[in-house]
Amino acid sequence: MTWREIKEAVEKAGVREDEEITLIQCENGKGDHTFHKVTFGKRLKLAENVSEDVARKEAGGCAI
Repeated sequence: MTWREIKEAVEKAGVREDEEITLIQCENGKGDHTFHKVTFGKRLKLAENVSEDVARKEAGGCAI
């Protein structure tokens, strides 16, 4: 992700001004440029969601 994409994804994730981001985890070229927000009090981890196509391929052969 580019810095611009990270800033946009952080805004879309709803990160507040008083929240401390302790970790930003981006997928290696396979993400969908959106973040899943994991909250630990006022601290957060932002993890990029895997794109739907990649998730579908990785789930191939798995029983649900």
